[in-house]
Amino acid sequence: MVFCPNCGFENKNSAKFCKNCGTPLITDRPIKDNYVATGNDPTARVDNSRSNSSNSNSNAGSDNKNLIIICLTVVICAILIAGALVLFSNNNSNDNSDMLSDSASLNGSVGNVNGTDTNQVIEEPAKSAQSNIKIQSGSFSTGSGKSDKTYCSVYVGEEHAGENVKISVLYSRDGSTLNNGNIVPKTVDSSGYVSVPSANAFKYYPDDAYITLYDSNGNILDTQEVYLSPESGKQTF
Repeated sequence: MVFCPNCGFENKNSAKFCKNCGTPLITDRPIKDNYVATGNDPTARVDNSRSNSSNSNSNAGSDNKNLIIICLTVVICAILIAGALVLFSNNNSNDNSDMLSDSASLNGSVGNVNGTDTNQVIEEPAKSAQSNIKIQSGSFSTGSGKSDKTYCSVYVGEEHAGENVKISVLYSRDGSTLNNGNIVPKTVDSSGYVSVPSANAFKYYPDDAYITLYDSNGNILDTQEVYLSPESGKQTF
């Protein structure tokens, strides 16, 4: 007898093909050699139904995996398309808003040109009448005693005689300040000078004076830094 290497069916020794499955048979070997060559137990029978079931389960699992991949791909594509549509819609809304804003601005400009605001007068910022006052020259004088104050006299011009101003003089020596540089209200005298003494006498003679001239409202009109010789007497600048 010859057993089929595929299904294990018993066939006659003279059979060329398996009567059950049609597989070619090795008929020139004894049963033992046939078993060694094929690895099939001569008494065993192949369970075709189990093999088919296994193949079916494998195919079904593969189909399920493919179906899941397809579904995920469809969902991702849908999300991307939806996001692109939302972004495109927002851009269009912004563009429309900008166009409306530009249109409103243009209409407002046209209205002004056509005379809708003819009664409106553009006023320039008011300028101080004292804005042309400048420090032209001056002098400092200090006595020889420790109790003597330092006097500052600033010339701004006779044309400003009688005008109210404010002045600050900050004295220093070797980089250290000698006073607080208080702002003092003054009136320009008939000769065009603004004179102010230091509030107190200094322990040392100043070597630097920083003058700031203000209008009556406290706006700065001019500044001048004067370097002095640290000694008594009168010094001009």
